[in-house]
Amino acid sequence: MLKSVTNSVFSSFKSLSIEQTRSIRLRKPPWVPRAKNKRFWIPPLKQQDRDEHNYMIPIWNKYKAEMRSVYLLFKTVAKFSDKESAKAQEEKKKQMEKEYKQLEENDQVNAEILKKQLEEENLKLETKKKEAELDFIKQKKIEELYLTKADKIVGKLIEKSKNFIDPNNLEYEIEKALNERYDHNFSIDSSGRFFKAKTIVTKSEAFDPKFIPKSTQSILPDTSSQQKNTELAETSP
Repeated sequence: MLKSVTNSVFSSFKSLSIEQTRSIRLRKPPWVPRAKNKRFWIPPLKQQDRDEHNYMIPIWNKYKAEMRSVYLLFKTVAKFSDKESAKAQEEKKKQMEKEYKQLEENDQVNAEILKKQLEEENLKLETKKKEAELDFIKQKKIEELYLTKADKIVGKLIEKSKNFIDPNNLEYEIEKALNERYDHNFSIDSSGRFFKAKTIVTKSEAFDPKFIPKSTQSILPDTSSQQKNTELAETSP
């Protein structure tokens, strides 16, 4: 129906003649006054043909009726569309509320996940901190042990250094060595033991010329008796 009305309107517009339309050409700005030679000149109005006027009246009436029908059509459609639009708006509102609720739930879930992640990170940091503290304590103990060992070694070296020969006591040590006498009349076995007069003695006792072992009895095995026993065993049938 709407299509037929619009076609009829366009057909009525096509039936209008070119003479019925008038175009205005502005040759100068509107604030400029009229020229002196045209101040009192009134342009003659074109007289419309009577037959043309009679011909245009029914067309004009038809056009107004068609436009009125189009207006009423749009009005009725708008009424129904208003009802439908109200339903659509309610549905849209419900959909928006649902989306807002979903967004709020999503934000809550994200906040909980973020909270859990932060708690886990805090726990990891605390564990790392405790591990670092334990490592620091262990390292400190190890350093203290190293320091105590180093102090002991340094103390021993200091004690040994008292007997070291340096340029200050070199002449004294030479005179001492020349004046001291050592006894080299001793023997050493393969295991590093010192023997003096067939008696086990210490190193200092072995070098001391004044030291005399108390028991001159030999503690070494008697090799002569062993040799005699072996000879008798070999000669016996």
